[in-house]
Amino acid sequence: MPRICILDDDEDLLTSQKLFLESKGYAVDSATSMDEALDLIRTNKPDLILADLMMEHHDTGFVFCKKAREVDGLKDVPILMQTSASKQMGFTLKTTTEKAKEWTKVDEVLTKPVPLQHLLGKIEQYLAKR
Repeated sequence: MPRICILDDDEDLLTSQKLFLESKGYAVDSATSMDEALDLIRTNKPDLILADLMMEHHDTGFVFCKKAREVDGLKDVPILMQTSASKQMGFTLKTTTEKAKEWTKVDEVLTKPVPLQHLLGKIEQYLAKR
């Protein structure tokens, strides 16, 4: 059973995604802070990570993704970033080039709110590549 780690400070979103993914057969770890998520991924070694961009600080998601890539065994684990920053701040964050992926440390950016079926499709897409 693939394991997913979700990092988000929106507890309602976190709970709905966790319950949905568990109903689809995934093992799901969830965290509401960067430090909690780092502890979880070091211990449980997820097959995919979903991370929010803006949490404790505006760049917490980027800091988390950089640190996650440094954890033994997680360098190539897919990381999908979820954010509403484009709506809140008026900019678009894309990972369509290798340079952008290297800078952000994420495989793809999804705009919140992410419909659950769309999220499931993205997860299946990335897990199929592993």
